[in-house]
Amino acid sequence: MARPTKAPEERRTTSLPPVRVTEAEMAIVHAQAQAARLSVSDFLRQRAVVGTVTPRPTAGSDRLLVELNRAGVNLNQIARHLNSGGSVPSDLGHVLHQLYTVLEKVGRSYGA
Repeated sequence: MARPTKAPEERRTTSLPPVRVTEAEMAIVHAQAQAARLSVSDFLRQRAVVGTVTPRPTAGSDRLLVELNRAGVNLNQIARHLNSGGSVPSDLGHVLHQLYTVLEKVGRSYGA
């Protein structure tokens, strides 16, 4: 199956003028692009146009989001149960502590 043709306004037909950098600067650009999981062109385009770079998500981060969503759904079910007059589960404090610990680790790994 072939890739769909881009609309005329989406085609990249114009180029920027060449930019001269030192070897050290080029190494930094390559390292930052690699860390963002982007090509150097995509990395520089985002930096020039938007000012910030949004890294590509990894398969691991997709799985992480699915698991965090599951935990959030379970937490919402517990909240609904409690709000409807249900009794507090005996292990609720332990479960919330574990969830808090995991969220702290995830936040640290993403620089938050």
